[in-house]
Amino acid sequence: MSESDPVLITAIIPTFRRPDRLKKAIQSVLDQSYAFLQVCVYDNASGDETARIVSEFTKVDSRVKYYCHPRNIGAAENFQFGLLRVDTPFFSFLSDDDFLLPEFYATALQGFKEYPDAAFFSGAVIDITEKGEVVDIILSKWPQQQYYVPPHGLLEMIGKYSNWAGTLFRGEVIKKNGGIDVQLKAIDIDYVLRAAAHLPFTISKKHCAVFVQHSTSYSKNNGLKLIWPGWPVMISKIKENPFLSAETKKLAEQKLHCELQSLLLMNALRSLEEKQFDAASSIAAIFNQVITQKWKGYLLSAVVECSKVFPAFTKLLGGMMALRRFLLRRNKQSVFQKSMGF
Repeated sequence: MSESDPVLITAIIPTFRRPDRLKKAIQSVLDQSYAFLQVCVYDNASGDETARIVSEFTKVDSRVKYYCHPRNIGAAENFQFGLLRVDTPFFSFLSDDDFLLPEFYATALQGFKEYPDAAFFSGAVIDITEKGEVVDIILSKWPQQQYYVPPHGLLEMIGKYSNWAGTLFRGEVIKKNGGIDVQLKAIDIDYVLRAAAHLPFTISKKHCAVFVQHSTSYSKNNGLKLIWPGWPVMISKIKENPFLSAETKKLAEQKLHCELQSLLLMNALRSLEEKQFDAASSIAAIFNQVITQKWKGYLLSAVVECSKVFPAFTKLLGGMMALRRFLLRRNKQSVFQKSMGF
């Protein structure tokens, strides 16, 4: 790529104190088979080796850009900062602890070529642990259909969100969709839901990116914060969305409400497995607020109380959760190994 070549894609990488993981994220963008891109790294005042790591890239590749905030402005605000500075026809978000697979951008651009009015493209993102164990591949649960128009795309997406590391947006989505809602924690889900509510999009089940769950990952350490109280806010946005019919709003609200109940339940059980009984009690209280079938709320509260009193019950519950994870990962592992060339 020469100085005169047009830059068509901006990869936005907000970062904070993960220099080693950031290095892999940046390299995964530079290794794309499609080369007409730039990598914009926005450092949230890390104060560590981050600047040096990025400078190693900028010295050898002019496609890498770096900006360091004088102070930490917050994670969501840093994503917003990068979004508002996009000046290319396409853009994507990449967290500093995830990475892209080499054909992501080429696959996405092919999707846009096939469906010229698509506002964004989503490819399959492989959700793995630090050990390379596959947790999930969300888009594998979608139908074979590749093109979605509103509101059908919105209804299909609820409960099956693919991490936006594998999503490439057209630049005009910024004007049509607005910015990131920095008051929420699940900024990615909110952003793609708002886009899908009024814009067509295309998907591919080809593996395009990898989301890594690790001990310091944001999603792992902010489970409940990603859900509550933000989820009711997203439901309210659906109810107030001027692009949706009354029937679509009702269906979307029902699906989001059911998903909220499921997420709260799984977070409560996970807290019990980790013997975080106070957290489990708090989640059970929220669960009782949103549940329509009250007996389910009473049952969860009873499980929490039994776990506090009977250690054997907690151990049994942990074993059941571990078995569930094992069975899910076993089904996905061969798919991941094939995609990574193992």
